[in-house]
Amino acid sequence: MNDYRFECLHDFGEFQSIRNDWDEFTHCYFPANYSRTHAWLSAWWTTYHHGRPALIYLQRRVPDGRIVAVAPLFIRKELYGGLPILSLQLLGEGLGADDFLVSPDARDFVAQVFDDLVNVRRWHVAKLRRLQSPQFCAEVERAANNLSCAMEFAETDDYFIEFPDSFETYLQGRTRKFRRNFNQATNRIGKEGVVTVEVLDPISDAERVIGLGREVAATSWQFQTGKSHFNEFGADCLYGNLARLGRGAGGEEFTVMLVNGRPAAYLLGCRRGRSYFAVDTAFHADYRHVSVGRLLFGRIIERLIGLGDVDDFDFEGSGEYKDDYATHSRKAAFLTVYNRNLYSRGIRSLRNSRWYATLRERYARMRSGGERPPAETGQAKGD
Repeated sequence: MNDYRFECLHDFGEFQSIRNDWDEFTHCYFPANYSRTHAWLSAWWTTYHHGRPALIYLQRRVPDGRIVAVAPLFIRKELYGGLPILSLQLLGEGLGADDFLVSPDARDFVAQVFDDLVNVRRWHVAKLRRLQSPQFCAEVERAANNLSCAMEFAETDDYFIEFPDSFETYLQGRTRKFRRNFNQATNRIGKEGVVTVEVLDPISDAERVIGLGREVAATSWQFQTGKSHFNEFGADCLYGNLARLGRGAGGEEFTVMLVNGRPAAYLLGCRRGRSYFAVDTAFHADYRHVSVGRLLFGRIIERLIGLGDVDDFDFEGSGEYKDDYATHSRKAAFLTVYNRNLYSRGIRSLRNSRWYATLRERYARMRSGGERPPAETGQAKGD
């Protein structure tokens, strides 16, 4: 390990000072990962972490100092099954996958990170969501076992579309029910007035994007429960901070469907290479009856297929409508790691007890104001 140097940065200023090194690393090893670029992490940190310290782990190669692995983490207070904990999460959790970015040139990075976390930092439960690398999951499990930390494993489905040569071919591959519902929704929205779709640049057109997005989002269940990216308004929201900090990141676009000039649904997407990622979406409650959110997905899919230079569309997870649109799915892991201290062990015991389901249901009702979210939902922020 003498050929490698292990570091941990804490404050936002330190993170800004390594932007060039970080961007060189991600561009070299993870060019398709928009959510862990320096621009996106900076915007997330500024918006939701409000300048508080983080844990930005790095492994550099000696003597040239090039980054070969990173793990941007932070610790926050939250309730877990109704009980207060210190939760260890990925900075930007809720966007993309939570795998650490570990290049083939790295050495024992995951073990080093967990050794520092367990022996130096104070936390109770680590939650890593949508992990796509089986090798990374195995390394986390090995590190947890070596440090006497308990770990639990669950799986979910990630849905995506592999584009055919035409939108007509894509529709023919959907179910008869899907095609019927799609046509009926198209007819219904046509009766509402003139329907247009605009594609805006969220960096250069930030003011208009924020105005349109908030008009839609303010009617959504995400906004009512504090989970919308527009709960923070104006330049302080994720969109405003991304416009300020993310110039030069590239690939971001904001697609909005308007009915008689009024915004009805939007999707923030991000293109990396020949892949397209659905980052954030919401629909206006006044247009729920015409399934406007789903119609917007159809319009975007049709446009991307027509461009001919995009191969796949990643829904960034699972959901009630995503499997209807998807052509494929892949398994993603969800790991929960409990620190070896007594309180963390007690939390795990409670979680596995017969009382946990009751506590969880009560906590969910408390957070949602006693209402269940509607069937057609968009991406919600993760922290």
